[in-house]
Amino acid sequence: MTIKDVIRQKGEKVYSLQTGETLREALANMTAHRIGALLIMDRNREIAGILSERDILRHLDNGGGILGKATVEEVMTPRHRLVVVAEDDDLDYAMGIMTRNRVRHLPVVAAGKLCGMVSIGDLIKAQLSCREHENKMLQDYIAGRYPA
Repeated sequence: MTIKDVIRQKGEKVYSLQTGETLREALANMTAHRIGALLIMDRNREIAGILSERDILRHLDNGGGILGKATVEEVMTPRHRLVVVAEDDDLDYAMGIMTRNRVRHLPVVAAGKLCGMVSIGDLIKAQLSCREHENKMLQDYIAGRYPA
């Protein structure tokens, strides 16, 4: 199974904010959409970075001050440090990237353009679905219930 398959199942919708927005606005969006990260886009609609719950917690722990005054660019992981996957990458590869880089969300790109975002939860759900299907096929084969 590839990342493209996961995007097809979950949808291409990517939640984002523009640069210049406050952390309060980012938190409101994350809460409203029940997500753990937002892509931050510049005025040309190019990816400027990613803002995760962890980024916000680190900011607050470092004496970050009032949420309403801090902007997303002050706290986000900037584009030059962003980790992405391609839509043709397989699940194991993407999970390895997440594990090595200690991230929970990966933007998905194709031909240099954003085409989705996957979370660790999305990948685990897809892997479980694959394993359940494989197990069912093996059980049917062992029981002699396979197509002729």
